[in-house]
Amino acid sequence: MPAPHPLARRIHDRVLGLLGTALLKTEMCETLGRLGRQDEIPATLTELRSALEQTVVELREIMAELREAPTTDQPVVHTR
Repeated sequence: MPAPHPLARRIHDRVLGLLGTALLKTEMCETLGRLGRQDEIPATLTELRSALEQTVVELREIMAELREAPTTDQPVVHTR
């Protein structure tokens, strides 16, 4: 089995990890609200914002790299 493409690895390891963190933070806010612990929600929202900001930065970097990458006339072939 061939090694995963570096871009696929980066998306999996970094972007999806950050999005998973963001989802966890939203669940934490919901739980804190249900438990009546509203005073803890602002800090959790700050962590959520940070995870989303990091995700945007990572995706922008990936897009910039793709714009700079040499193009080829060969079609993209997806393998499993």
